[in-house]
Amino acid sequence: MGWPRQPRALIGIAIAIPMVLLLVTRFRTEVTAKLSNVAAPAWPWLVVCGFASALFFLANALALRAASGLPLRLHTATGVQLAAAAANRLLPAGLGAIAVNVRYLERQRLTRSAGLGAVAAVKVVVALAHVAGIVLVTGLANGPGAGNAMSAPVELINRHMRSRLAFGCVAGCLLACAMLSAHPRIRNRLKPPLAATGRHLLLLARSPRRTAILLASAAGIKITQIVALASCVWAFNGSGTLLSIATIYLIGAAVAGAVPTAGNVGALEPALALGLTAVGGDAASMLAAVLVYRLISYWLPVLPGMVTLTALRRRDVL
Repeated sequence: MGWPRQPRALIGIAIAIPMVLLLVTRFRTEVTAKLSNVAAPAWPWLVVCGFASALFFLANALALRAASGLPLRLHTATGVQLAAAAANRLLPAGLGAIAVNVRYLERQRLTRSAGLGAVAAVKVVVALAHVAGIVLVTGLANGPGAGNAMSAPVELINRHMRSRLAFGCVAGCLLACAMLSAHPRIRNRLKPPLAATGRHLLLLARSPRRTAILLASAAGIKITQIVALASCVWAFNGSGTLLSIATIYLIGAAVAGAVPTAGNVGALEPALALGLTAVGGDAASMLAAVLVYRLISYWLPVLPGMVTLTALRRRDVL
């Protein structure tokens, strides 16, 4: 029983390590030249970043518990989110996390369609929280660098990532057309789970308490990421305010999300660095801040996530 699980973990590590090595070798010369004169960061702010990154997984666990309606153990659900984050590093569009969360809910005796509905509800509400955050910060941002902070990530995408964005749009359109023109048998097989997913979402909408917890958790997911980024910016003596950093993160993440890479790697980093530089930060220091932020919040959880994934599978939680 333990034999099939080990190869899966080894395959995941075998895929992740070349990805990291490719990124390191590709950008090593340019990044080293830019970061050679950057002062060491203030480590207390890095501790704050790590704490905020840990709260990110707790907020995700609370959101999943509210969406599913199950009395999930919070520490186990949080561990599942850590394992889901590790799986998410290998696949774009959050497919790894979706698979892990649906599997977890199935193990908790929720039907697959209901589990998909719960995960879909979390995704939708988090996306709405992101849009609401953009509306809020753009309404409040009125400093001299606010316009640059909002336009810099978009300009970066227009200059350097237009082809990737076009590829993502074309691929999405082709997938949608394929689903719409699917064989009647395929459509008939999709109807029951889609109907069950709709029923689960309707039940969620009829529960004000669960909806309120889900909304608060979705806001917490975004706030923890903003605080983590702001902590790294301030660790490198950045002068941006929390509002300006929130504006840069929300808009940069939204724009970079159109690029079809796992975790928006290669798109989010330059978008954030350019936005932080546009509001008055030193270019090299802001690049270092973004890289450290991504290291703490994105890459460091991979190893404990793989360990947690293996442990949860041994306990038949996944």
